[in-house]
Amino acid sequence: MKFTSASAHKASMILYHAVSSYQLLEAMLHRMLYHETARAVLLLPDFITRKYPQYQKLAAKHFFDEVYLFPYLHIPHREEKKILEDVSQCYRQRVPHDISEFSDFFIAGAHFYFSLYLIEHRLPFVFWEDAAGMLSRSKELYEALRVNFPIHAEIAQKHGLFDGSNPLVRRIVCLKKAQTKDVSGEKYEDFSVERALQALPPGKRKKVCRFFLKRRLHTKAEGILLTQHFSNLGMMSEEDQKKLYEGLRDGVLRGKRILIKRHPDDTLDYSKIFPQAEVIRQTFPSELLPYVFRKPPNTIYTFDSTGCENLGEQFHILKIRRQS
Repeated sequence: MKFTSASAHKASMILYHAVSSYQLLEAMLHRMLYHETARAVLLLPDFITRKYPQYQKLAAKHFFDEVYLFPYLHIPHREEKKILEDVSQCYRQRVPHDISEFSDFFIAGAHFYFSLYLIEHRLPFVFWEDAAGMLSRSKELYEALRVNFPIHAEIAQKHGLFDGSNPLVRRIVCLKKAQTKDVSGEKYEDFSVERALQALPPGKRKKVCRFFLKRRLHTKAEGILLTQHFSNLGMMSEEDQKKLYEGLRDGVLRGKRILIKRHPDDTLDYSKIFPQAEVIRQTFPSELLPYVFRKPPNTIYTFDSTGCENLGEQFHILKIRRQS
């Protein structure tokens, strides 16, 4: 992956859309490395304030010029025509720019309803995979959403918003090394968060870290456990997820000094499962782990967290087979 100077791009107005911690970090890095001179607007979901109540600092610290919350929590899942009416109204109420003013759209979390607004206006956009490697696992994304939001899942599937097959998608951004499908065509663009963080000057990288964490972390742990939000995705019950990690505690991790880094959407209380372990209370993307410690542990344990795809150059990754 080659990074070009941001100054090479003439000033214009572009729009980013992100719904998860990983996507937010990805958008921040992409803007800093490729479009620093463009006026950049960021759309975030209203529910992201639960994780990042400091979201307004994204504009105050000049990561983006303008940041707006899209009220997804207030858009009912119903017939597509009504959803599009709601999305159109929300856009007009929340964003003080006509959609035609933007020269580029970078859409992560494309299966969310804002994409319907772009499709309705026949506006080409750049599709970003949901998480590292998920482009090749788009069926999993569809199935996970279908469990709790079947109408949402079917609409997104109909419009090719899980795999980027919609005809208005002009490029697909993904981490190529994490894919199991062929991504060699010109339409696919490689983007590695790990390499992007390495490419940033130290001062700018520190600025990114400080948005998520006020100060560096200290630990004496020998390894980090990256958790996953299986129950939140409807893949298993909360009780089964608890048993899964209890098995890990009594098996592979028995006797090890562990630091637990929860997935930003994971709500399980791991201090009860691992009473001897340290648990990171702050919420931040796992891709920042190489930069948030004075002295980081050297091993990461996980089942199959997508966050590991952007940590392999800095940590020893130990993936554990999950018992079905």
